[in-house]
Amino acid sequence: MSTILILGGGFGGLSCANELRRLLADEHKIIVVDQSPDFIIGASKPWVMLGDLEPERAKHSRQKLKSRGIEFVQAKINSIDPNNRSVETSVGKIQGDYLVIALGAELDMNQVLGLAENAHSFYDLSGAIKLRDALQKFKGGDIVLLIPRAPFKCPPAPYESALLLKDHLKRRKIPHRLTVATVEGAPMATAGPEIGSFVRELMQTAGITYLNLRKTISVDGVGKNVKFEDGDLGYDLLIAVPPHVPPTVILDSSLKGPNGWIPIDRESCRLTKPQAGVFAIGDCTVSPLPGKFKPDAPLVLPKAGVFADRQGIVVAQNIALAMRGQTSRVAYDGKGFCYIETGDMHAARGDGSFFDLPHPTMERHIPDMTHYEGKREWVKGLIERFLGS
Repeated sequence: MSTILILGGGFGGLSCANELRRLLADEHKIIVVDQSPDFIIGASKPWVMLGDLEPERAKHSRQKLKSRGIEFVQAKINSIDPNNRSVETSVGKIQGDYLVIALGAELDMNQVLGLAENAHSFYDLSGAIKLRDALQKFKGGDIVLLIPRAPFKCPPAPYESALLLKDHLKRRKIPHRLTVATVEGAPMATAGPEIGSFVRELMQTAGITYLNLRKTISVDGVGKNVKFEDGDLGYDLLIAVPPHVPPTVILDSSLKGPNGWIPIDRESCRLTKPQAGVFAIGDCTVSPLPGKFKPDAPLVLPKAGVFADRQGIVVAQNIALAMRGQTSRVAYDGKGFCYIETGDMHAARGDGSFFDLPHPTMERHIPDMTHYEGKREWVKGLIERFLGS
């Protein structure tokens, strides 16, 4: 009997656990460890922000894994020993024959002076609820949606949320000016300049001001100003994408790379410095891409749930092959997709191939109701696949 230990119950962890259970005999133990009892899909948080979804309906209990023959341990992970494939947790030590690290990224508003005290965010459920309440009381004025640091998970999310917010306030007939200010050079830059132009055009058509290459220095809550290296921007309501940082438990381990994230081989999801039976997937990793749009600008795989989902399946399949003594391996192909809701029950889908040469490619579609329904069905199907209805 073998034990596969999965750290993190997000897209990658749940995908890996379910695929392993499908492939392995019941005698093999699959353990998922996560500090939170609930899985909350990121796509639902803007719906909570706008009051279109009750917060309790956005939460899905990880305890449902038990009915599938997967053990769920709700615990804080205090340390990771990749050499022995073990972890120390708030409920004790857990040992595995295989270790899959899928801990995601942590959100830290304190990375920017004044941001935590003065900005709302929709990147976690409690923040989305507070922002919903603030929007209900909002009577008009200047709204700034700020992206102060990169990378961040789900690259389309801030732009989608801006479009949805614009539509929401327009329907409520609330007078406002909405500005997206970002440290990025272009929206969704890894998907290429055509996608960036497409997203900018969507915002321009909606009447959203877009300011790029704005490095945030601090936020002045008294004067209600965002201070950039090249000037200030006033606001009445400030919404921010929290700076993303590697989990502390990774920073305190031998797993971290030069920038804190775990370096992995893009096809196998093994560590760049391989350790037997250890894999890492999803937002806690950094995976260089083979192609570039500019010779002096290397690219990495974006942080997004669809990539972690597919990585989890690939890792599960390779673990199962290894356990059967087979030498063949499955490779992750770098493909993924995303949706951008644009308001009025419309959405656009983009299908990307990020390992392509000479650079990543993405096919995008014009926003329509079919893609909007497609996103809703994808979210519903994802929850059912991971945890059941």
